[in-house]
Amino acid sequence: MSTQSLSPVTAACCLIGDEILNGKTRDSNSHFLAKYLFDCGIDLKRVEIVGDDYGAIAESVTRLSEQHDIVFTSGGIGPTHDDISYEAIARAYSLPLVLDPKTCEEMERTMSARSKDWTLTEARKRMATFPYPAQILRTSPEELWVPVVVVNGNIHILPGIPRLFERLLTLLRPRFEQMVKDKGALGRYYRVQVATSLTEGDIANCLSTLQQQMNEHNIKIGSYPRWSGNKEGARVVVSVVGRDEKMVEETGKLLVREINGWIYKPTTHTEKV
Repeated sequence: MSTQSLSPVTAACCLIGDEILNGKTRDSNSHFLAKYLFDCGIDLKRVEIVGDDYGAIAESVTRLSEQHDIVFTSGGIGPTHDDISYEAIARAYSLPLVLDPKTCEEMERTMSARSKDWTLTEARKRMATFPYPAQILRTSPEELWVPVVVVNGNIHILPGIPRLFERLLTLLRPRFEQMVKDKGALGRYYRVQVATSLTEGDIANCLSTLQQQMNEHNIKIGSYPRWSGNKEGARVVVSVVGRDEKMVEETGKLLVREINGWIYKPTTHTEKV
């Protein structure tokens, strides 16, 4: 079977919270998710941000659920009045909200061990009241009481706190890697980056020609100028991405020759351009 006949597993993300839209909080979850899905071989196609609004959340998640294999939401599942993600998604699918005793039990056990004054209040029970029916994924009860609730078969509802968001996804990685295998989809992605002291204008024609040649191999080439000074003298970093590891490496070597470049390895997790 040719790679052209295989379809990738696709994903989308809905970030929920007025605090992101009004600039109070800087989102890091979408960046983590993008890198995470890249490594899993899943295509992240869209990221949306909506406020704490029932209609906006419902419209976003239902549309994304129809258009993608997997949807992730981030935020809005705490104990306060503006944490409305569970209720908004329940309304979107005309589902009741039901208190989950197991989650209450895990929450009480975990939190009471951390603080002797902790009690399971009605407000805290909001964090254990889920759309029903739903799949409740308990990743590591001895470590985290927070489950990942899955509605409509593909909407994964996660907390907005980066530490929890990242840990839960890390624990769920076998689930998503299995999805890729079950679908018979293409494998994971590989990336090679090539830096050059030439400008984008100098290498534009070369990159256009090479991209046309690489289309049949499903290789994507991207060019990213570097505006900050660096000791290597790199003015542009060219990214080569594809699922054929050997072809990605060979394309990187070709670029090194064609644009007088060198293999570039970022020293930070977030590349600044």
